[in-house]
Amino acid sequence: MEIPASYKGREQAFVKHTLLRTYLERLFMIVGQHEKRICYVDCFAGPWQEGGNDLQDTSIAISLEIMRKCRDGLRKIGKEVHFRALYVEKDEAAFARLETFLKEKASSEIETRPEKGEFYDLRSEILGWCGNKDFVFFFIDPKGWKQAVEIPTLRPLLQRSNSEYLINFMYDFLLRTHTWDAVKNEMKEIFGKVPETSEMTPDQKEAYLLKMYHEHLKGAQPSAGPKARSVHVKVLYPYKDRTLYALVYLTRHPKGIVEFMEASEDLDWVQRVVRTQARQDRKVSKTGQSEMFPANVGLEDKKERIDISVVKEYWLSKLSSTPRRFGIMELADMLEETGWFIGDFQGAFGELEEEGRVRNLDSKRKRRTSFVHFEENNGRGEQLVKILL
Repeated sequence: MEIPASYKGREQAFVKHTLLRTYLERLFMIVGQHEKRICYVDCFAGPWQEGGNDLQDTSIAISLEIMRKCRDGLRKIGKEVHFRALYVEKDEAAFARLETFLKEKASSEIETRPEKGEFYDLRSEILGWCGNKDFVFFFIDPKGWKQAVEIPTLRPLLQRSNSEYLINFMYDFLLRTHTWDAVKNEMKEIFGKVPETSEMTPDQKEAYLLKMYHEHLKGAQPSAGPKARSVHVKVLYPYKDRTLYALVYLTRHPKGIVEFMEASEDLDWVQRVVRTQARQDRKVSKTGQSEMFPANVGLEDKKERIDISVVKEYWLSKLSSTPRRFGIMELADMLEETGWFIGDFQGAFGELEEEGRVRNLDSKRKRRTSFVHFEENNGRGEQLVKILL
C-alpha cells in the first residue's frame, strides 16, 4: 500500500479518508437497492490543509468519486439512483476553492451545491435542502467541538428520519478539557452530564467518555422506529500510542453496524501501515538512513486483537443448551456492546467449536474461517448451541 505524498504530516487524515471511501461505497450500494435519491451532506467541507491542488486528498473529491462509482454500479443492476451533495464551509478562502472545484467537476448526473456559512447557523437550510423523504448521510468532521458535536447542536439533524451520521469526535482534546470548570456546561451538552473520571485509568476514561457520548447521541434520536445504534473506530496519533479522535457512526439499521465494523476492521491494518510509515519517515529525516523494508512488511502477523479468551467467555455467556439463531440483528448487538471486530467473534467461535464447547447446528461441513454465517436465512442467521460438558 502506497500512502500519497500529499498526506505527509497529516497521516491521520489518510486513515479517516480511507474509512470514508470504503464505507460510503458499501453504504450507497446497499441503500441504492431501495432508494431513488441519496443525499450526502458534508457539514465542515473545507478544503483545509490539503496538499494537492486538485483536492483529490479531500473528503469533497472522495465523496464525489464514490457517488459516481456507485451511480454507475447501480445502473448496471437496473437501479437508477439520483445522487445529491451539499458541502458547507464557513472560511472564505476555503469556500472559494470549494466552489471552483465543484464548478470544474459539474455533472448533470450528480447534483452538487456549496453553501457558505457556519454549520450551526445553517442547520435549518441544510434540513430544507435535504427534504423529508430522501436518505441522507451526514458527515460531521469539524476542526474542534464547539457548536459542532454537542447534542443540542446536532439534535435538529438527529431528529430527521432516514438518515445516518459519521461524526469526528475530537477525543484527545476533550480528554484534556473535560474536567475544566470553565467548560462544564459544554461538557453537559456533549456527554449529558459532567464526566467524573478522577479515579480512572487512561483506558477506563476512554471507554467511559465514548460510551457516554454514544448513549447521549442515541438518546437524541426519535423514540419511534427501530432503536438507534452507535459504534466507533479509533484513529491514533501517527507517533504516539494514543487516540487522537474517534469516528462515531450512528444508524438505526443493524446491517449498517455490521458493514461499518467490517470496514473498520479492514482499516486496522491500514492504520498500522500508516503509523509505521510515518515513524520510518521521521527516522529517515533525522538520520538520513533509509529503511530496509517497506512499512507493510510483517504487519499482518502483528495485527492486534482482543484477548481471544475474553471473546470466548463472552460467546459462552450468550449461548445456552437451547439452540438460538444468531443473525445480523444479534451480531449488531454484539458489535455495539463490545466494540470488537467480526473477526474476533469468528475466531473465538472457531476455537470453541474445536474444543467441543459449542456447535453450529446449520453447518453441514467443517469451516476454516467464517464459522457463523450471520447473513444466512435472510439475515436471521444460523442456530448455535452451547455443549454442556
